[in-house]
Amino acid sequence: MKYRLLLVTFSTFAPLSAWADDPVKPAPTLAEVLVTAGPDATFNASTVGVGTFRDQAIVDVPATVNVINRAVLDAQADSTFYDALRNTAGVTRQQLPGEVFDNLAIRGVRVNNSTNFRLNGSLPLFNLMEIPLDNIERLEVLKGVSALYYGHTSPAGVINLVTRRAGAKPNATLGVSVTDHGGTLGSVDVGRRLGEQQQFGLRINAAGGSLQSPTDGVHGKKEMVSAALDWKASERLTLKADLEYARKQIVEQASIALPKAKNGRITLPRLPDATRRISPEWAVFDGHQSSGLLRADYALSPDWILTLETGAAHLERDRAFTEIKNYNIVTGAGTLTGNRRNAEFTNVMYRAEVFGSHTLGTVQHEITLGAEQTNLHQGASKMDRFSGKQNLYDPVALPWLPTSGSSTTDALHSSDLGVYALDRVTLNNQWQAIAGVRYTRFDSEQGKYRYNPRRFTPSAALIYKFSPIWSTYVSYSEGLEQGDRAPDTATNATVALAPEVAKQAEIGMRYVPAVGTQYSVSIFDIDRVASYLNTKNTFVQDGHERNQGIEVSAQGQLLPQFSLQASGQILKAAFRGASAAMNGKVPENTARYTASLFGQYQLNLLPGLALNAGAYYTGPRPVNDLDQAWIGGYTLGSAGVRYQHRLLGKATAWQLNVENLTNKRYWSATGGGRVGVGLPRTAMLSMKVDL
Repeated sequence: MKYRLLLVTFSTFAPLSAWADDPVKPAPTLAEVLVTAGPDATFNASTVGVGTFRDQAIVDVPATVNVINRAVLDAQADSTFYDALRNTAGVTRQQLPGEVFDNLAIRGVRVNNSTNFRLNGSLPLFNLMEIPLDNIERLEVLKGVSALYYGHTSPAGVINLVTRRAGAKPNATLGVSVTDHGGTLGSVDVGRRLGEQQQFGLRINAAGGSLQSPTDGVHGKKEMVSAALDWKASERLTLKADLEYARKQIVEQASIALPKAKNGRITLPRLPDATRRISPEWAVFDGHQSSGLLRADYALSPDWILTLETGAAHLERDRAFTEIKNYNIVTGAGTLTGNRRNAEFTNVMYRAEVFGSHTLGTVQHEITLGAEQTNLHQGASKMDRFSGKQNLYDPVALPWLPTSGSSTTDALHSSDLGVYALDRVTLNNQWQAIAGVRYTRFDSEQGKYRYNPRRFTPSAALIYKFSPIWSTYVSYSEGLEQGDRAPDTATNATVALAPEVAKQAEIGMRYVPAVGTQYSVSIFDIDRVASYLNTKNTFVQDGHERNQGIEVSAQGQLLPQFSLQASGQILKAAFRGASAAMNGKVPENTARYTASLFGQYQLNLLPGLALNAGAYYTGPRPVNDLDQAWIGGYTLGSAGVRYQHRLLGKATAWQLNVENLTNKRYWSATGGGRVGVGLPRTAMLSMKVDL
């Protein structure tokens, strides 16, 4: 009832625009869209390219899609996924505090690190090390079940990374940043269009430097280089290529294992000092990832286009992972355990798709027909275990710890082949209907575990447009999701469970003016097979996990000088039909309330000066699926100032950003039998010069 009232309230206050008396709009133009962003860009987002939407106007998208564009990324000086995605409600850190890379959950569902992060709407990247944002124009978050286009993915949602490309004007920017703890990074961004008709486009990004955490002794380095190329070979043929290499090497802080439960309850330790390193200095994470994506778009006719894509992503990492466990919560005395291992991952993707439109009478059909295959290989890896004495509250420097035992994780091979069809039917200026289906053939093998489901999964939506900028929708989708992987604290550690079908229903409304502030509200219901650690510490599938909630967001220019990005979510999640011990429990790391608010104000008194501030709230979360303890909720603040002017004739920007403004101490992550400690206050000063 409350959800319906919110929708009625939304519709009461959203402005109306008069409809013209024209018939159904003509078929959409199939021209390429090049996106660029300058210093005066706003927080607005007009189109999305994730999934089957192909630069679709957001007002015509029957799903929750959040866009974090370059203007927001620059204003906040974001460098990680969580930095950016904290601007969208319902995103939490899972298990790890995020200094090495971000494990994430959306709407209470874990994001799959091998399938749910996509480059330019297509190639699956591995979020098993930090993926740089230096070459990213915008992040698009398609929340919920997305299997029609992406196949075997988690129903948390898909995070799409749209790369920067050469614009109509050349650009060349040098940047440098320094943190208050001594980290220094440099960056280069160069874009050009070449040829007599400017048919060639090239955008080069490179960045690198030293890393220095607020945690003493946690330091390292990172580097990246990327190239985005495009060539309009003819009036009909456009070719694109994206190439990237990234590396990150850093000492990794130890994780904190949960204490054992007593009488069904867990007593958490007091928060340790986040500036003190618990792990030994040789506990290093060293990962590198390379990726390449090729795309060809060929116009078969003015109304039909053929798209061919292929790409690959490869990641290798050496990691000495440590955690402190079996500690006394009063004194902190415990045992540091860990493992040294090398891991290797490869994704290879192929896609062929035909998209076009056809009008029958007054009814317009936009049809997508496609086939896609992704092959995943995870190499077998040997894990050498070690242990030693350590103190959670008063850690000491540890020497090299010898191997005390070894084990091997079996190689994983999977193939996800999908054939899909989608028809968007525009009945008139007000009504659109969408229907689609995907056939999935999935094969997976890891040691003795073999899965080979074959499924048809549907997708449908109905859109009503009150005006060209105001719409409401209802949608339903199903998808074959990849089975959750057992945490390494389980008796069946790292084993991928069987694929299962997830279902989602959603109703929503959005108001998207060409200028000003964009608003959206949605109510969602996700039903998926539950996966959890049972009382024997074995990761199993049993019963269902039901996640229901409401989400609201606003972004754009609230005033001519004031830009806004805000969101909020209320989530009710619980296990149903599982064991008696699990029924009604809230899944681990799931917050009932999350919200974010970020604003930037341009001062008229001093042109070029902008002030910004943000607040990000995450509610209490259970540490495990049995809800045996909860970490507290918290609100983190941020603030920044940027001044743009001309120095020696060159456009120059100076910027200062401060995170965790009040230096709050808090638990930042939980899940998988662990908790993570949030970082203290940090500050970064940066400068960029346009050459």
